[in-house]
Amino acid sequence: MKILRDDELLKISFDEDKKLIWTEWKQESFKASLSKEEIKNINKQIADYIVETDADYYLADQRKRGVVYTIDIQEYIAKVLVEAVEKAHVKKSAIVMPGDYIVRLSNEQTINEVNSDSDFDYFNDFDKAWNYLFG
Repeated sequence: MKILRDDELLKISFDEDKKLIWTEWKQESFKASLSKEEIKNINKQIADYIVETDADYYLADQRKRGVVYTIDIQEYIAKVLVEAVEKAHVKKSAIVMPGDYIVRLSNEQTINEVNSDSDFDYFNDFDKAWNYLFG
């Protein structure tokens, strides 16, 4: 597993054998007050790594994400991540939903913005997401 980013907010890894981009938000993100530009930059970085690594699978573990996405950020994230997934020809994407109600709601609204032929699915349980990708 190659670590592409690992800081107080987010860990991004790439498993070369599985061709998997794996993002994991950290608990500290609940304390972070990120600007819209910082949130956009983080998600653009994720999108860039998806394309750069030519990933076949994308796993977004958002169980500990504390950052709430506003409507304009939701639209941006949906656009930039869908474009990356489609450009890299990702076979499957799994998103493990955040536990916090408000964060989860912003996630669900982001998901509603997704308009793609790519295979996206959303889970409340990490193991189910993993099995969806590799089961």
